[in-house]
Amino acid sequence: MPILTEADQTLLPLALRENKGCVTASEWYFGQTPMPLQYAFHQILVPNVTYLAGIAAGKTTAVAQSYTLDCISIPHFKALNTSVTSTQAELVFEMINGWIETNDHLAHLVEDISLRPYPVILFKNYSEYHFRTAGKDARFIRGQEYDRINYDEAGLDYAGVSLQTLRGRLRGKRPDGNTRMARMDVTTSPTDAPWLEQRFNRGVKDHPTAALEMYRSIRATIYDNTHLTPQQVALMEADYTDEMIDVELRGLFPKYGLTMFPREHIDACTDMELNDLMTEAIRPETGKPQSGYRYIEHPRYGITHFELPAEKQGRYILAGDPGMGDPPKRNAPVVLVARIDREPWDIVYFDWVYGRGSYKPFLNSFKYAIEKYQPVLRGLDATGTQRAIEELAFESEGIVVEGLNFQRDKDAMINALSLCITGHRFRWPVIRGLINQMRTYKREEDKKLAQDIVMTLAEIAFLARWLPEEMGADVAYTRAGAFRNRKQRTTMGRRGRTRR
Repeated sequence: MPILTEADQTLLPLALRENKGCVTASEWYFGQTPMPLQYAFHQILVPNVTYLAGIAAGKTTAVAQSYTLDCISIPHFKALNTSVTSTQAELVFEMINGWIETNDHLAHLVEDISLRPYPVILFKNYSEYHFRTAGKDARFIRGQEYDRINYDEAGLDYAGVSLQTLRGRLRGKRPDGNTRMARMDVTTSPTDAPWLEQRFNRGVKDHPTAALEMYRSIRATIYDNTHLTPQQVALMEADYTDEMIDVELRGLFPKYGLTMFPREHIDACTDMELNDLMTEAIRPETGKPQSGYRYIEHPRYGITHFELPAEKQGRYILAGDPGMGDPPKRNAPVVLVARIDREPWDIVYFDWVYGRGSYKPFLNSFKYAIEKYQPVLRGLDATGTQRAIEELAFESEGIVVEGLNFQRDKDAMINALSLCITGHRFRWPVIRGLINQMRTYKREEDKKLAQDIVMTLAEIAFLARWLPEEMGADVAYTRAGAFRNRKQRTTMGRRGRTRR
């Protein structure tokens, strides 16, 4: 047990729910005063809590404060923060670790911090706080018992099967003989996952399906965050459509209506197995990380880069949508590579590029993908303002591409993508930006929407029509040549030169 200071002896009992002193305890141990909804999140006594939150609504802080208070005030307490990806699961750890490093009031209660194979904080009162990805169907969370689990950004798990497995980990007794708390928290931004809205409604007073003895729900909006200025909120609002403001800032469930691609087919193409493959390669529990794997995840926008190794026997199609913007806005460039020698076609390279006002980052990513995957076809929008990019690709970077004509073939591209999606011919990891753009895409409104990822997928679906069903290397390159010959007959370069 730790050597408690006089302040600890007074404040740690206050952190217990029955004493309702978590505000004072948080101010001492974290240097922060919980906002009203953060206080409510900690004080809830029922075993199932759903915390639906918009951007910058204070969800991560609420979890970090509440779980850490439980760990330091309840001996042998065991907590888990998990998510679809390891980066998301570890956001809370990074926040708590910052408090530990800067606040002596908290640091002396910590026994040890380990980072591999996943972060764990050990407290001197024998409590533990784990941070790791769940994996598909929570495959990585087995053989453990916990007092309390938070499934962060659970709305990205559209099947919701992992929740059942995680609930099974909340059982048993602590080493001191006390029964574990067995509280399951779901904290997430809103999605259209059916199970999420059903769970949320069970915790809403006066809802027809309410079961308040077992469920409680909280909806936190950006407007609840008293630490933000009106100008900061206004700047965020300026970047979103009205529908996005409802979802991203107000925490309301999305109502996409009649969109181009049905939700059930998008779900069928989304496979957390690819996320698990990445996790096991770059964060192995034993041994060194494997080469050829790389991913980057933004805490707000999700995965912006996902890259699997190139396999010698694989055959690939590359497509790119140039731009100079930054995710998640319109005109953020996209580079995709799909492996197309087997079905479903895996998205092996996804780069939602930060253009920073230049086309150069896009071209760098496009050229890198060519060198790594040696694609048999390389699609690039070569119409309108993008035509200069094709010229630059030829003349500056030495890149040979299939210049696609969006003005002429856009409908054909979208139709090809629709057939691929309903036929479940694609397989991609859980990538928030990709899924959101697919779910919201409406052909008649696409000039108002961020749809660069959709159009890049459409390029791949369109190009794949030029490849035979059974494709060896020689056949693939011959068919690619046929595509280029067709394009030569329809598209002439500057000064009468035929594009190649």
